[in-house]
Amino acid sequence: MPRVVKIWDADIYRDGGSYGFCFDSDDGNWYEFFLQTRAFEVSATESHHPPVIYLESVNSKQAVRALSWAEAKTFVAPLHYENKRFAELVSIVENEGRKALK
Repeated sequence: MPRVVKIWDADIYRDGGSYGFCFDSDDGNWYEFFLQTRAFEVSATESHHPPVIYLESVNSKQAVRALSWAEAKTFVAPLHYENKRFAELVSIVENEGRKALK
């Protein structure tokens, strides 16, 4: 699994609420940690699918690793990035795919 060296972007996407953050890795590549929204799935109990790490970006369609919620919690736990969307993404991971109520 790639190791985060530097996070350089985090955002919410205009597809209805997917989240992602991009990071440089110790292997010399960059990756995207992506949480796909379930906003358009009528029977979904979570707001997001479990995360997937993609080489370069979700748009590359080169999935490196699909994570369980437990693995995702471990992956994001040591990370720090001053960004509102990153904080929201971490909250979703901590709540196992459920967006916290405001």
